[in-house]
Amino acid sequence: MRKKWMVLSGILILGLSAGCGRTDGVEKDSEEVLPADDGRRTEAGVESGETPTSSEEGGPAEKRLDVADNGRRLTSEELAAYTEWVQDVSNYGFLLSDWENPSQINLYQVFYCGAGISREGTEEEKQAHLARWNQPEIYTDFWAMDKADVDALLTGKVGFTYDQLVAEGNKGMEENYYAETDSFCVEAGDTNYCEFLCTDGFIDEDGETVTLYCDGDDWVRTCEVRVSVTGDQRTFLGNHIAEGMVLGTEEFYETHAEE
Repeated sequence: MRKKWMVLSGILILGLSAGCGRTDGVEKDSEEVLPADDGRRTEAGVESGETPTSSEEGGPAEKRLDVADNGRRLTSEELAAYTEWVQDVSNYGFLLSDWENPSQINLYQVFYCGAGISREGTEEEKQAHLARWNQPEIYTDFWAMDKADVDALLTGKVGFTYDQLVAEGNKGMEENYYAETDSFCVEAGDTNYCEFLCTDGFIDEDGETVTLYCDGDDWVRTCEVRVSVTGDQRTFLGNHIAEGMVLGTEEFYETHAEE
């Protein structure tokens, strides 16, 4: 069972053990990740046009997305396919911050676990990392990402390179960038992982934009993800976190304190 922690600053502060996950501005309190089949999740099995009126337990159904008149609801098979896609290590990080344009994406969350492009850090990179952070040794997992690979991933996911995102106003990951090796180096575990389930969704009439309604864990409890679809290519258009501890709202804690 993975653990969750909050961070104490707006940069990626290095932990003293492999179980310290971070995000921009907060450190997660340790708590268990809710399983995918807990009672709060809707069943990902609604055919086009169907709107449930009650849950399996006989109570009121959870709120569903409104389907535009010129669109259609995703089938259970499509939702399952999108769930698999969203959960990929190269994708789930884009759901861990609330953003309407790519300049607002928390890139530390996207690349915290390497996003599938990480490699073992070289001795030069390790020494540069130790010197920058004034550490005597590497305390947790250490890995690196070549900037060229970061650019390729971001271009494929949101249509911008790293430098283009920074030029658009994104704060970037400068604390982890080393110009001498043109790479980003990270000392971290895998503790920002969030298992998402696509519980509902619809596609527009042109078949070019998909809206997904996803359940995660308490850190990002529910979010609405917009995806552009061109052939087999999917790119992120935005992510709205409707509920979750990442928002830091008193209402969330009051609502779910007893769960």
